[in-house]
Amino acid sequence: METRRPVELEQPRVDYLAGLGFAFFGVLAVSTSAVFIRLADGVSAFEIAFWRLVVATSVLLPFTRSSRAWGVVRDVGWMRLALYGGTLAVHFVAYNAALRFAPVAHVLPLLYTSTIMLAALSALTLGEPLRRAQLVGIILVLLGVIVLAGFEPQFNARIALGDSLALVSAAAYAAYSLVGRRERTRLPLFVYAVAVYGFAALWVLPFALVAAIQSGAGLARYDWNVVIALLGLGLIPNTLGHTLYNASVRRLNAAVANVIYTQEITGAIILAWLILGEIPSTNAIAGAGVMLLGILLVLLR
Repeated sequence: METRRPVELEQPRVDYLAGLGFAFFGVLAVSTSAVFIRLADGVSAFEIAFWRLVVATSVLLPFTRSSRAWGVVRDVGWMRLALYGGTLAVHFVAYNAALRFAPVAHVLPLLYTSTIMLAALSALTLGEPLRRAQLVGIILVLLGVIVLAGFEPQFNARIALGDSLALVSAAAYAAYSLVGRRERTRLPLFVYAVAVYGFAALWVLPFALVAAIQSGAGLARYDWNVVIALLGLGLIPNTLGHTLYNASVRRLNAAVANVIYTQEITGAIILAWLILGEIPSTNAIAGAGVMLLGILLVLLR
């Protein structure tokens, strides 16, 4: 006679599999980010950041109407959430700008150095010591950077600027992750996302307006290709990718979800190759591989 496992034993496995599914589709969503930014090349990095944040905020806002957690926001403090939004705005603008100057195979691995920056910042500010594997991972990431840039046959001042902007973006995201760690557990997901995305959009708005005026072309730059790219950027990597990531970490160990999400590097490089015809060099693949190994050592417990 076949025996059935108790429901309470089956449920954790169901949650685990659901978490893996959320993470898998989430990483597919965020992998499109670099391609959409390249397709929106007709407008400035500030405008791209502004519109992707506005789209994501507008989509998520209806999900917060019935929430009573806006009262908790007052306890957290609007100024604090504005600060988080400012760090996120720097992350997006620098990331958008980096892709104007450097290949996707450079920008994405360098962007994920945010994991080692976060580990180092946590050790310095929160007293969370670095494990031996994390120290080895940091060394590997630095070695990967050397391979990626130092031995790149086509490396020039333009790529160096893009790589530098990618590191600025990584530092801003590490700071955003560190300062907002406690509030993400105190506030419901959609409330936190709407508040931070909304403030980030407000930070970027004046710079986007200046960039639009200086272009001299006005709305003429917003052809259908740019509009579709901006809508896709706000809907797929921002709204869908972010939401699925947060859904996955509620069912998986956060380290497992983070490791899965590092595959954005692989996904973005493949999509850039297939859609943009951007074939990564051997040095870029080797450097990205070494960096990815180091990042995994930092994330795995």
